[in-house]
Amino acid sequence: MPTAFILASESEIRKRILFDAGFKFDTHKPLVDEDKLKSQYRSLAPIDLSVMLAKEKALSVSKIFPDRYVIGGDQICLLGSEIFSKPLTASKAIENLRKLSGREHFQISGLAIAINNKVVHEKHYKAILKMKDLSLEEIQEYVEKDDPLMSSGSYKYESLGKNLFEYIKGDPYVIQGLPLEAIKNFFK
Repeated sequence: MPTAFILASESEIRKRILFDAGFKFDTHKPLVDEDKLKSQYRSLAPIDLSVMLAKEKALSVSKIFPDRYVIGGDQICLLGSEIFSKPLTASKAIENLRKLSGREHFQISGLAIAINNKVVHEKHYKAILKMKDLSLEEIQEYVEKDDPLMSSGSYKYESLGKNLFEYIKGDPYVIQGLPLEAIKNFFK
């Protein structure tokens, strides 16, 4: 599966997932203002929002490299109707994890693949997670050890975060923000 493509992301976990799977690829930062797009499309359902953001990321890089496949992805953590963005601060991560503690929520990964400035694949993938009932002290200790400030949902599932859960239903790669099986199937 040595197909060369461009990952429209600077995410270390997404790069590691693809590298470990044996893909040859380059990366390029997507040229989109996510906050502006989220504000502009705030009426979209979270699933549609994740796919729209993935498409915008893929297309922004496809304009620069039109002859190469470009993969765009976006991840949304959803509890009821509340979207949990990257917390950016330890206090916000603790607040988010307190809300998720003992509850079932979703990680949604939007995926888009573009070539020649055209999206040729778009879909969302979903995983269900139930977090253990965690004490404030456990949450604070986790945030201090794993530093999940740039992680959807305020946890790094690929690291110590996997220990926070009672169960998961779905693909662990979806939880990490990149539906690997879908990418493998696309490039078969």
